[in-house]
Amino acid sequence: MAQNNYAGRRTKLINDTVITGISEKELKRAREVVTARQLPLSKFEKILITICGFILVGLMLTVVSGKIGLSAAQHNLETTQEKATALSSKNTIMEQEINQLSDQSRLNKIAKKAGLSLNSENIRNVNK
Repeated sequence: MAQNNYAGRRTKLINDTVITGISEKELKRAREVVTARQLPLSKFEKILITICGFILVGLMLTVVSGKIGLSAAQHNLETTQEKATALSSKNTIMEQEINQLSDQSRLNKIAKKAGLSLNSENIRNVNK
């Protein structure tokens, strides 16, 4: 029994772990060392974090303004393509009208109504 009593004084039970020969003060100090503490930031680290923050904000603004510019350019491109398509279809309609108006049989009918005759020797073809 004396042996159990001696062992009881020498050992402490902490978190289900038996530690022998360590006093309460030493255990408290050990716990303080083990717990993580936040170290203070140095002046250089604060400046570096600030500069990186400004760079990050600048890059974000650049990306947003680039997106806005890209959107505006896309809108202008679509508008220009719509105008080009409208002009192309108008040109096609005009070419068809020119072909109908310059048809040889139509020209002959108009010439007969006006009392004109076709002389083959005086005909000259002009191509663009």
